Amino acid sequence: MRRPEDIKARIGNIEQIEGVVVAMRAMAAAHAQEARKHLTAIREQERTVARAMIDALSLLPGAAHPTGETQDGLHLRIVVGAAQGFSGSYSDRIISGALGEMEGAEGANGGASDAFLLVGQRCISEFEGRGIAPVWSENMASHPGEVPQLASQIVDAVFALIDRSAFVRVSIIYGEPDKTDQSLTVRHLMPFDFSRFEKAARSDAPLITLLPSVLVTHLVEEYVFTEICEALMLGFAAENDARMSAMSRARTNVRQIREDLRTQFTQARQEQTTTEIIELSNDDT
Repeated sequence: MRRPEDIKARIGNIEQIEGVVVAMRAMAAAHAQEARKHLTAIREQERTVARAMIDALSLLPGAAHPTGETQDGLHLRIVVGAAQGFSGSYSDRIISGALGEMEGAEGANGGASDAFLLVGQRCISEFEGRGIAPVWSENMASHPGEVPQLASQIVDAVFALIDRSAFVRVSIIYGEPDKTDQSLTVRHLMPFDFSRFEKAARSDAPLITLLPSVLVTHLVEEYVFTEICEALMLGFAAENDARMSAMSRARTNVRQIREDLRTQFTQARQEQTTTEIIELSNDDT
């Protein structure tokens, strides 16, 4: 028979665990909410750069318009993964999706090699556990305010890798918090798709201080930076949403364990009382 004191001690431990679970869920909820607020500013910046790109492209002669056609060659995949655990199957979903994208590309391109640029310590560890070493890696931002700095580091790394390697394609893979089907988003960054920008019809040319081709190059870098910022912020929110859901399930399980222990405690106390009465009765005889 288990002693009531032992069961009571375990109930106390379970209640402490529940407190930790509640705190982790609250922190994840706060981070996810703050990330969504930052997305508004990031998307407005994306629209601003897009408007500037439309004006800049109008200054280029028709023959000089970049095409952004896909070339054969190495593909650099940026994977926005999980920074920490306690997020259910989120990390596995990101990694499986990234590796599935790679396998699909190999089948379509006759075995073209991919390289990975990884974000998120949990993601980095799991890739390395599969024997896949990234060409560059960094932990995920711990706070939404740190996302622009991380995006700047990634942009610098991407363009440095393109300059010294044979990468001709770059894409970014990440999860989105509000996707009901839990599918991943794959956004192609390079070659840059200029067809998304409609040509401007304006009578007066914008005033510029750079050559149009140089201006377009700078705007491409700024637009890619903004796209990476958005992907990181969405990935940050998605991971924290997943953590919220995992902590909610954990709290339900902890509560069930606590109720089971309380039932066991009541039964143990009753058994202990019955045993004491029997012992007293034997002593009287």
